[in-house]
Amino acid sequence: MKSVLLAVAIISFGLCASSGRSPAKTLTTSSAETTITSPSSDPDDTAQHFEGVIVSKNGELLVLRDDAHNTWYHLDDQQAASKHLGKKVLVTGTLDARTDVIRVKEIDEAS
Repeated sequence: MKSVLLAVAIISFGLCASSGRSPAKTLTTSSAETTITSPSSDPDDTAQHFEGVIVSKNGELLVLRDDAHNTWYHLDDQQAASKHLGKKVLVTGTLDARTDVIRVKEIDEAS
């Protein structure tokens, strides 16, 4: 069992090294031989700012319409977005480029 855990740790380290990311932190308890892994901090997790208007898409989903870049972003915090429906806002958050979803940290009305 220990050799399997060692092999997994070596493979994980090798994959992280080849991708340019730091390896995940691993904790091992010897009595239960359980491994708990926490991901390393991702440099892409820095907050960004997005400006646009909160609009309703199909009457069901609130999105950020960025007319300057002709782009629409989905917002993961629909409750916070609903407070600014129809208004020009500045959204602070992290963009998940795979899904075009902004993980909202804060929404403020633009001046």
